Amino acid sequence: MNVWRLTAANTMSKEQIEPVPEEGKRKIRITRVFVNRSDALLFSGAKKVKYPRIPGRFAVGLIADDGSAHFPKGARVLVHTAFPAPCSGVEKRDYTESDILLRGYTADGFLRDFIYVTEDELSLLPESVSDEKALLIQHIALANAAVEKLNIHRGEHVAVIGGSMLGVFICRLLIYRQISPILIDSDPRRIEFAKSCGIYYTAGEENGLLDTVGTITGGRLTDNAVCIMTGNMEKHCKTAVSVTKPGRSIAFCGQIDHPLPLDLNEILKKRLTLSGVSVGTEHIPAAINLVANGAIDLGVYRRNVRGADQAEALFRELLSMTDIPVNEINILSLI
Repeated sequence: MNVWRLTAANTMSKEQIEPVPEEGKRKIRITRVFVNRSDALLFSGAKKVKYPRIPGRFAVGLIADDGSAHFPKGARVLVHTAFPAPCSGVEKRDYTESDILLRGYTADGFLRDFIYVTEDELSLLPESVSDEKALLIQHIALANAAVEKLNIHRGEHVAVIGGSMLGVFICRLLIYRQISPILIDSDPRRIEFAKSCGIYYTAGEENGLLDTVGTITGGRLTDNAVCIMTGNMEKHCKTAVSVTKPGRSIAFCGQIDHPLPLDLNEILKKRLTLSGVSVGTEHIPAAINLVANGAIDLGVYRRNVRGADQAEALFRELLSMTDIPVNEINILSLI
């Protein structure tokens, strides 16, 4: 099978490796892989990863073995990004390491023809959900996990700091629940795209933000906040604390690979509850239903589909861009 592997920073090789069957695991033919700037940063070495590493964090595929009652041969499946780290139960555990591994980051990813995974790492895809839409399901699941972390009620206001795809999905889920999101970002392009997605309340992350939030909320701060771990994360964290009412909660959503400072004095003064959301695997079934029912419009995203052999060129292209399109998703096709 073909395997595209990062062997060092800015170095990718294509190898021919015979897949080795693994007992108790399904053989999956990978068909589509969704990649973004985070994958490009891993390629460049700006985001630290242990080499060699197979990139690709989000994928769909087909059951390529004889299948089972739940996953018949040829069935289309979403392959989960996050999975439990192996643990024998007898060896002393290194508690400095994560108990959850992420494909394409802390474990080998999906940029290969075949992969063996357990059935717990698969979700069947209904016919109404295309491969392109399915590639975004795990983002929606993570967004749903963040929303569930907050004790929110209909009619309340929630600040969503960070206008990435994940931030937009969180806003859409809040609107679906009849909750009012305020999307906050310093990039005018992201603000405009959010508005085009039906997100009514937006604000620039700049001086005068609290006045803008007060105008939207009727002179109050937001009831809760979700802080997306992307872009200017230090500023995002400070913004989340500043706009949230005393006694309420903030969910920090995403993954980062370096420490971030938080103003504990302000957190203590405001009696805020903080929570972290880095995976949303348990919310994948709900996310599939949301996509199948059209609760979240994914038609706003333009698809840029390329062959897997163009992965390195795509990574370099993403790294060279100063303004990456906010309405574009990049897909590598392996068939």
